[in-house]
Parts: sequence; structure tokens; C-alpha cells
Amino acid sequence: MDVLTEVIRAGRPRTLVQGRLELTAPWGVRVDGARNLAFYAVVRGAVVLGVRDARIQLGAGDLVFLRKGLAHTIKDHVRSRASPVAQVYAQRGGRCGGIVQFGGGGAPTTLISGAIAFDSNALDLLVACLPEVIHVPGDARAVVHWLDSTLYLLATEMDGQEPGYELVASRLADVLFVHALRSHVKRNPCEVGWMTAISDAQVGVAFQRMHARPGEPWTVASLAREAGMSRAAFAARFKAVLGIAPLAYLTKWRIHHASDLLGSSARTIGDIAGEVGYETESAFTKVFKRHLGETPGAYRRRLRGA
Repeated sequence: MDVLTEVIRAGRPRTLVQGRLELTAPWGVRVDGARNLAFYAVVRGAVVLGVRDARIQLGAGDLVFLRKGLAHTIKDHVRSRASPVAQVYAQRGGRCGGIVQFGGGGAPTTLISGAIAFDSNALDLLVACLPEVIHVPGDARAVVHWLDSTLYLLATEMDGQEPGYELVASRLADVLFVHALRSHVKRNPCEVGWMTAISDAQVGVAFQRMHARPGEPWTVASLAREAGMSRAAFAARFKAVLGIAPLAYLTKWRIHHASDLLGSSARTIGDIAGEVGYETESAFTKVFKRHLGETPGAYRRRLRGA
């Protein structure tokens, strides 16, 4: 089972390529807080990304993902004035997509800008473990072969705007997201988090079993056997990698999986409770409410109302 594929699919991602930004110096854009996970791919030129008090230099071929809600600026130079993002897209009537031109007529920069929204909370466990900013340098030897080609295809689709270009561009952006996650783990092998657990030679096996079969009556001992480790060694390694005890994580994943089923299927709450490992609906309801603050029935009604 490919855990990352299953979790991303369960999150029901909707990728929107907001535009190919043709910018000329001096230029600057201010985003007060993106509603979704935002990304920028630098096709040519140089960019200064400002996040809180930090300044990150981006060059051609670089890719950066920003956590949902994170206010930031992008500029050609640290001293350039940043205009509200709505002003940049005013030429298109505030609509996203296509080619957007902005700036003072100087040195050119080309960016692909986009966002990824998830219709399910299945990715919450993953996103919570990620840093505010994931920066994938275009000159990193491990990524240059795929990043260059994907960025080229993405820029070409945005330039030609042939029928269906928005769909093709969004699928290419999905590819960028997965590769960015992979690259982040490779470049930060000691970081505690979800992606590290997937890649861990021992913990990863038990991790996949939990995700594939959340309804099984797992114990620390049975998970340790799946990983080929002693109970004590497995428990210590799991917590070191994920920052949470094995059974506490299992409960979180069961509730996430159940919440996805509540929103995407018409199955009874009792059936869903059984699938995620609870013998009775009342036991499931108690745990669900403790984690999400409402009963499964109230959660489902709220989703349907929305």
C-alpha cells in the first residue's frame, strides 16, 4: 500500500493554477493570508520571498509551498513596494488563471502561482507535521531532472492556453506537490513527522499496516511484530519518528478515516464505527467527540449542510 497516495487521494485535493505571472522590475505582491496551501514555481528571474521576519532568495527552477493562511510577500528586491494581490489580478477582473502581467517594465521574472485545497481533513495529520515553508531549490541534484521538465511543461501549458490547459496545469501542479514532499524528507532526514515515518525502514512497515487496516485490534506488540522489532524498541522508535505514541496515533488515524467516510458515504455510523475498529457505536461516538468536539451524526449533518 502506498500510504502517501492513499492519504492524498482521501484528502480529495483540488489544485488551482492561479496564473503565469509575467513580472517586470520593480514589482511586489502581498498576500495577507492564503485560504489554501499556496505554491510558487520560479521559471526565470529572481524572487525575494518574505515570511514573517525571514527573507528567502528564490531563483529560476526553485519551487516553494506555503502553509495555508500564511501571510507573505514576493518581490524582485527587498526594497520594492508590495501591492495587494487583488491589484495584480485586477486586469483580469479579479479572476485567476491565464497570463498576468504586472510591474514597472524592468528586468523580467516569470512565476507560476497556484493553490491546493483539500475537501477532506484526511491530510491534517500530514500538513500539521510540515514546516510553514517547503523550499525545493532548482539546483538540488536529486530534483533537477524532474523539476526542470515539469516546470517547462507547466509554463508551456499556461503560455499556449489550448483547450483543457487548466486541467493539464493542475495535474502537473499535483506532481510538483508530491515531489516537494519527497524532496523535503530527503533533505531533512532527522525531522520528526509524518513523511519521515513513511520512509523509515522499520516504523514505516507498521505505519502502512495501520493505514491499510485501521479496524484491526492493533496493540503495540502486534505492530512491533509487523516492524520486526521488540515491543519496547518499536514504541521508542515510533515516538522518536512521529512525536506521538503508536496507539495514540492509531486513534487519530481512525478518527480521520471515519470522518472521511462520514462525509463521502451513506453508510451508517455503526458500520463506520466497526470499520475503524470500535465494537460499539457508543464507544466510537465518545472517542470521536473527544477528538473533533462533536458527535459523528452532528459532523455528518454539518458537512451535508455545507
